[in-house]
Amino acid sequence: MNTQRKFVKSLTIAALLSTTVASTAIFASDTKLKESTAKLLSVRFDAREVVKIEAGDFHFVPGQVAPIHTHEAPAIGYVSKGEILYQVEGMKPQLLREGDAFYEPAGPRILRFDNASATEEAVFIDFNLQQKNEPFIVFEKELTEHIDRRTLPTVELKGRSLTQADIFVTEIEPKGHKRLEADVPVLSYVAEGSVKVVNSAKGTQHYHAGESFSLVKRADTATVVNDSQNLPAKVISFYLR
Repeated sequence: MNTQRKFVKSLTIAALLSTTVASTAIFASDTKLKESTAKLLSVRFDAREVVKIEAGDFHFVPGQVAPIHTHEAPAIGYVSKGEILYQVEGMKPQLLREGDAFYEPAGPRILRFDNASATEEAVFIDFNLQQKNEPFIVFEKELTEHIDRRTLPTVELKGRSLTQADIFVTEIEPKGHKRLEADVPVLSYVAEGSVKVVNSAKGTQHYHAGESFSLVKRADTATVVNDSQNLPAKVISFYLR
């Protein structure tokens, strides 16, 4: 009887090991061609105790001009559609194209952040790294024109000291996935397509183009899966250090 039980137990363990090895092999081969990541921008700024990050998804109609403004908190962002004419006071204007990341420093006046096209919409997002009691933006004059700013979820950091932001773009093929590990706070924005984010703490959540999600707890991890069977997805990730 004991011999029979040992034999059955051995078979069960062998079957489990076989399944685990097979699953690992499938996962490893599946990651080879399913996503590609490239750095867009890396910026440094004076150390600041960031308590929250306010974010917005801006939609500028053709020819729309941004009012002159300043940032008490530095802003980082990404142009997801169209082109933006950008100028910081004391610097030459530059053209931000679709797919470009940008940095708006705290302090100097932002003279231009305008839709460069007279015929096409421009869309961009920004994240504002705010200390206690800091507004995310200050306009010199009262606004007279509507700005289509679609609020994204605010991220609470509780006074995390930050000095740097690294911005990456990840393109995920249909059925592909990307692993995110938060040794530092990570803000992510879905620029194209739709994804599902599998997180051990929050479960599975779905996000579409124009939406954002974040990982802020140390050692937090998530798997970002392309929700489409035939269309690629693009995710922009902002690593804060």
